Amino acid sequence: MKHRFFAKTTKQQFAIQCKIVAFAMLCNIILGVMFFLLDVSFLVILSFSITLSIIAPFIDVPSGVKSGSLHYYSPLLIGETVKNGILTLHSGTLFDYYYVLDKNTTKSERKKQIYRAYIQGLINLIEEYQKTCPNAIKIKATSYIINARTAQKIGMQPVTPSFLQRIILYYNYFNLLCSLSLLNAKLSFPNLGKLGAFEGDLDELINRKQYLIVLKNRL
Repeated sequence: MKHRFFAKTTKQQFAIQCKIVAFAMLCNIILGVMFFLLDVSFLVILSFSITLSIIAPFIDVPSGVKSGSLHYYSPLLIGETVKNGILTLHSGTLFDYYYVLDKNTTKSERKKQIYRAYIQGLINLIEEYQKTCPNAIKIKATSYIINARTAQKIGMQPVTPSFLQRIILYYNYFNLLCSLSLLNAKLSFPNLGKLGAFEGDLDELINRKQYLIVLKNRL
């Protein structure tokens, strides 16, 4: 499984980002004029916010990778730089879904792609840190795909999403809507109650490496 965006040259990546920004600006200008003529100018802010939330990962994620603040453990599992002993993991964004998932496969096959990428990412993370055990590092993660039962099997415990996490989730609602629609190949509205927030010790995750390998081989 490869990330097609990062397989492109730097020049090609920049050109894609410019096209995305230009298209978003054009859409907002057209909508802005329409809203103004309909005397509902307040919708301009809403339109801009939605557009920004959708295109943001296409700009922010590559920039984060370039600066070193983000690291891909697999094409669909991203980690932030460790801060204050905490490693924050993120599942793939709309940007990743677009450039990683095979659009010619079935819905169930795409879901398997995602699960395999998550598990392989965790295995890669383990292999990066297992030589330095013990590690005083905590892992924090949020996911719309992984459920509490699966998380507990890999040493993670479900926690209540923080207020900030919920605010970010609500802001990214349309981004998540696009991601799920891409996954399911049809318009799919997300159930925000399915968001899972998990925490655990890195060493506990390392201890579950063999389980993860077995789980990956089953998919």
